[in-house]
Amino acid sequence: MTGLPASLLILDDPFHLFLAAVALVVAYGVFTLAGFGSALVASGPLALVMPVSRVIPLLALLDCTGSAHRGWKLRHKVDRAELKVLLPGMLLGQLLGVFVLIRIAPWLMALLLGAFITVQGLKGLHSRTPSASSLGTGWRSSALFHGLLGGVLGGLFGSGGFMYASYLERRLDCREAFRATQSVLIALSTAWRIGLCIFAGLLDGSMLVTAVMLLPAMALGVALGHRVDLHLSRAQLFKLLSGLLVLSGLSLILRYSGDLLARLWF
Repeated sequence: MTGLPASLLILDDPFHLFLAAVALVVAYGVFTLAGFGSALVASGPLALVMPVSRVIPLLALLDCTGSAHRGWKLRHKVDRAELKVLLPGMLLGQLLGVFVLIRIAPWLMALLLGAFITVQGLKGLHSRTPSASSLGTGWRSSALFHGLLGGVLGGLFGSGGFMYASYLERRLDCREAFRATQSVLIALSTAWRIGLCIFAGLLDGSMLVTAVMLLPAMALGVALGHRVDLHLSRAQLFKLLSGLLVLSGLSLILRYSGDLLARLWF
């Protein structure tokens, strides 16, 4: 039904391809509104229809495309000073994250990813401050720390953007400067991650073809995000994102918990 040989696609089942597209529409709608969260929202659903080890590289390709486009449009608003202090930690953290990614069992990776997403969602639902910084409050730390931890989470789970956002929101009062700097940072982060994935052998022709096929879903999500931005308050957005994270993480845990029980039983 896709018109392409199955060998060129990660998702060769049309229904799975449809589910992946729906997840990406929602994820990039959230990303357009909040400046982060695409991988947090999409990772769980995507891991249900494709190998977990393929999820992070696929999202890196899509994130890089979307963030680079947005960053270029807002390039005059980028705070270069804040960008420079976050980059060293991010680059090192990504290297560590991808190193772990290629050495961890798929079922364990899925359970860790599900637990990570669920915890972030629960923290958001119980937070009294509806902002990106609420995901990182309580950590009085340097740009190096935020960059390093964001890089590790990005390399391992494809979702370190909220760490950069938690730092930048406390540093930048101008919303346009925040969005522009965050977009450029995500673009650089994902471009670096793509390079590491290529080096580690995690990217191939089927990955590129699948990413191209899913680009319209990303574009639709961005367009819907811009439209919803006119009607949704920040508090409503934050609670919606948190609820989606909990559902996404739990679904992933439920699917792969059988592998853990089987290993514990035998």
